[in-house]
Amino acid sequence: MNELITKQSQPLELLAPAGSFEAFKAAVENGADAVYLGGRSFNARASAANFDLEELSKAIRYAHERNVRVYVTVNILIADQEFQELLDYLYTLHEIGVDAVIVQDVGVAELIHSILPELETHASTQMTVNTSWGVQHLETLGFCRVVLARETSANEMKVIAEKTPLDIEVFVHGALCVGYSGQCLMSSFIGGRSGNRGTCAQPCRMTYQLVNEEKENLLVQKNSGEHLLSPRDLNLAEELAELKRIGIHSLKVEGRMKRPEYVATVIRLYRQAINRIEDQAEEGPLLTPEEHQELLQVFNRDFTSGYLRENLGAELMSYSRPNNRGTRLGRVARLESGRLFIKLEATLHPGDGIELWTGRGREGVTVGSIWRDKAEVEEGLHGETVQIEFSGIAQPGDRVFKTNDAVLMEKARESFQEGREQRKGPLIMRLSGHVGDKLCLEVMESERRVTVYSANEAQKALKRPLTREYAFQQLSRLGTTPFWLDKLELEIDEGIMLPVSDINEMRRLAVEELLREKPRQRVERQTYRQRVAHWKNRQTEGRASVRKSDVPRISVAVSDAEALQAALKAGAKRVLIGGEHWRSRRSFSLEEIRTSFGSCKKQGIDCVWRLPRVLNQAQSVSLLGDLKKAAEWSEKPKLMISNLGELELMRAVDVDWPFEVDYSLNVFNEASLAYFLRLGANRVTLSPELHHEQLNHLAKWPGVELLAFGDLEMMVSEYCPVGATLGGKKGEHCAKTCLKEPHYLRDRMRYDFPVETDQECRMHLFNVKILNLYEELAQIRRMGISTVRLQLTRQTPGQVRQIVRLFSEAWETINLGKKTSWMSDEGMTELATLFPEGFTKGHFFRGVL
Repeated sequence: MNELITKQSQPLELLAPAGSFEAFKAAVENGADAVYLGGRSFNARASAANFDLEELSKAIRYAHERNVRVYVTVNILIADQEFQELLDYLYTLHEIGVDAVIVQDVGVAELIHSILPELETHASTQMTVNTSWGVQHLETLGFCRVVLARETSANEMKVIAEKTPLDIEVFVHGALCVGYSGQCLMSSFIGGRSGNRGTCAQPCRMTYQLVNEEKENLLVQKNSGEHLLSPRDLNLAEELAELKRIGIHSLKVEGRMKRPEYVATVIRLYRQAINRIEDQAEEGPLLTPEEHQELLQVFNRDFTSGYLRENLGAELMSYSRPNNRGTRLGRVARLESGRLFIKLEATLHPGDGIELWTGRGREGVTVGSIWRDKAEVEEGLHGETVQIEFSGIAQPGDRVFKTNDAVLMEKARESFQEGREQRKGPLIMRLSGHVGDKLCLEVMESERRVTVYSANEAQKALKRPLTREYAFQQLSRLGTTPFWLDKLELEIDEGIMLPVSDINEMRRLAVEELLREKPRQRVERQTYRQRVAHWKNRQTEGRASVRKSDVPRISVAVSDAEALQAALKAGAKRVLIGGEHWRSRRSFSLEEIRTSFGSCKKQGIDCVWRLPRVLNQAQSVSLLGDLKKAAEWSEKPKLMISNLGELELMRAVDVDWPFEVDYSLNVFNEASLAYFLRLGANRVTLSPELHHEQLNHLAKWPGVELLAFGDLEMMVSEYCPVGATLGGKKGEHCAKTCLKEPHYLRDRMRYDFPVETDQECRMHLFNVKILNLYEELAQIRRMGISTVRLQLTRQTPGQVRQIVRLFSEAWETINLGKKTSWMSDEGMTELATLFPEGFTKGHFFRGVL
């Protein structure tokens, strides 16, 4: 509770996005307390303009002069070959005064904590942290702040804030990802552009049909739109006071890909809302209806409160369109002689962008001249019928939307125009002294005080003595500096005189001193190099310290008892049981986990309890109870953790509990692999986004596992398209339509992506094609990888039996060195009969961008 009280007393931080220097200025000038941005490398918005080092230095100077903080994104998974560049980059960021870096890669986080602890780190939402246990683990990694997963509810935020000293940051406005960030591989598997590498192509914004096994479009009668994975935009402007009460410190606006005018408008309005929290004696609206309209106008896919209160189902989504829908302008009255007559429901100006929703689709046009009757006018008003030039096709009654407001855009541009900067801090000045002495000018800013003296002694005035008015006039000439003179105290003899050049010079020197970089803790380059060398030595020693004595084996992951029995009958020597609890089949109970573990142990089979990929706070409490029960079994089962919170849940019961790490923890490089091995992991399953050259490098480490066959999960989401569209899903209510038959999402190319729902009503979306590295087994073994996994969590017992047999025979043959006795053709033919839809090699050969 003490942590929460401390957090409630903190001022809210308004954190703005910037994808360009113009957007950066727009953020600062409109009231941002901090700005997050990316360099040209290592950031999750590779398509934004971003900042080179010169621009970054300029931005930091500009921000710090105005008491604004700058956070730089290093929020992607880093490849091993990029680490030297990363090491140089991190030191440069420290050198130029970056306030913090935002990090996804657990190996990079541990690296920074080891070699540059002076650099503040924030845990990216890409780390998929949504529980107090996940945040607890971030504390051990040296993080100062966590950006919670967007799926975290207000109640969960409050619990987390009460339990951690870390600052809590949440998204409050902008685009939403439909799946858990850091767990989405949809763009990666479909087109090789990985969200974990900053190049997401946003396939979720495309059209999809919900179909059944007979390939019938189940929503054809609903006519609700086909953007089934496209969420609305988040808008929590009226929830800011509540967020402050529950202990949130930083309010993050999404939008590094947005234009500067968008940043200016949204930040201006959120700044006003935050200021009104302090001003209001009683709770009430934080924005006026006109201000809410401006938020809508600048960009919206319709708005939602996300998961703050409950799962909104269809109300979370923008099914009809994935881009800006604008605001309602009116309806077409008629089209006549090249002029479109519009009955207005809002104001219209020349330069506005409008869009007509016609029976043929949507047609956009920029408004030129506007006529009322026969007279050209400067604007059209609500209730009027006006005319504009139009060469398209429209029908009476067609809806018209305003997608760009010229007046609002001009207002936004003026706020960050060069030479018209308004973000200035107040100064208090005191000018004192006597005749015959040099005058003293003390200048006080919020956090600093400087003192300067005149070049010459003050004289007795013969004609025009120095007055307060004249001194204020000269000292307030602060031009384009980030200051304005608020108050001047004058403590000088009557009838004193000082040349105006001396007054101006004192002002110049004082401002120059105020703009001098504030003292901060710096790490000398030589010290940094020594730290890096020590870290590299530790990595080398870690790789060599453990002998590679792994027995070559096949891991078989199954999610139900029947599949387990099929795997064992086919000769499986290592099984991973548990994981998600699918609604489409009966999953393992805790008792079945216990008996399965005991049965496998008697048969000499390595059995591991695989934990779910995503858990919320309440589900984590439930798992903690199950772990406590499991700890009392005659022998604790080995665990496979799938998120950072599960690691802390396990440790809360027994710090020495044997465990392994699943692929959902995105182990993409040596640093993250070494991190988990140092924590005590017996085995680590590598990221499925690695290509064979990267795998070959990581195979030098002990205890690595590689996905070689099975369903590739592309996305896990709290939103379920089946429940939302067919089951009336909202909050806890759902008709559970997913139980009636299998469902698929069909894309524009007529590929059908399997949809699976779990017992917690999460949607799991799988790739169309099964991963199959059967033909690459010999190559994988030559790398030094001894354990490959068959991910058979959705297969039938018959399929499990055949797949396990084929892979076991091949793997045994390869490991015995009988190269001539194993040919992949026959096995591939048998596998192809099981999966006629075909196979993919995943990223084994192509890798990710």
